[in-house]
Amino acid sequence: MYPIDTQDGLFHDGNGINELGTVLPASWLNQVQTELIAILAAAGIKPEKATQNQVITAIKMLIASSTPAAATADVAGVTKIIDTLNSNDKLSALSARQGKALNDSKLDKDGTAKTADTASRLKTVRKINGVPFDGSMDINVTPVGAVHYFAIDWAPTGWLKANGAAISRATYANLFAALGTRFGAGDGKTTFNLPDLRGEFLRCWDDGRNVDSGRSFGSWQTGTPICHDDTAGKEVFNIVGMCKEARNYGDDWIGNWPEGYWTSPYGGANSTYWNGFFTMTRPRNVTLLACIKV
Repeated sequence: MYPIDTQDGLFHDGNGINELGTVLPASWLNQVQTELIAILAAAGIKPEKATQNQVITAIKMLIASSTPAAATADVAGVTKIIDTLNSNDKLSALSARQGKALNDSKLDKDGTAKTADTASRLKTVRKINGVPFDGSMDINVTPVGAVHYFAIDWAPTGWLKANGAAISRATYANLFAALGTRFGAGDGKTTFNLPDLRGEFLRCWDDGRNVDSGRSFGSWQTGTPICHDDTAGKEVFNIVGMCKEARNYGDDWIGNWPEGYWTSPYGGANSTYWNGFFTMTRPRNVTLLACIKV
């Protein structure tokens, strides 16, 4: 609407002496009337002389009937609020209540709300070394009690040296559940012993095959000596503490066996005995560190 035609665009009362009041021309008053009637017409209201609130009524009606454009991916506008988590509507906004529900919980792979302490998992279950893994719990692809060899002289994280040490039954509860006291009961109450593989060769458990019968699982076995005479070219073998020549002799021969063969582990057998006729043999070998998984 055009303002009143004065120098400052405002109405003035005048003082009756040297300043006249603002004259209201018919053009300005007609413009005011036209603007107000246009508001009534837009709202569908017929002007009435006796009604004093038609303009405000018309404005309220126009506001109530005005529907803003819906929001799109590119244009701002009215957005629908939804209160569900299973809608596929990409142009709707999530309610604050459902936002709180997401904050307080996680979603399982099937979309079902779970408590936060149990719902952190993969959408698709995977396998690690054949073991199913969905992220809901830790897995150990190397079972407790497994023995591995390492080309280092310290035990990696998650492993202990297989050195016969007495360790806590509480701290290593999983390993204690697997081994028990098979390799030693420790103090009989709070500790148990690891297998001691230092300086030892391993032999597979017979497990009923009767090749190495009479052996209990995890038991220690003494060495078996082999006798030979290099100069005569005659080999003899140990048979329950006796040496018997393989080819030229039919009689049993009993020698003075080194005591180390029959003592506890690490008794210290002599490598040769009796002018080379009695020897202890071993294959070529390399030393590595044996460790057990905890």
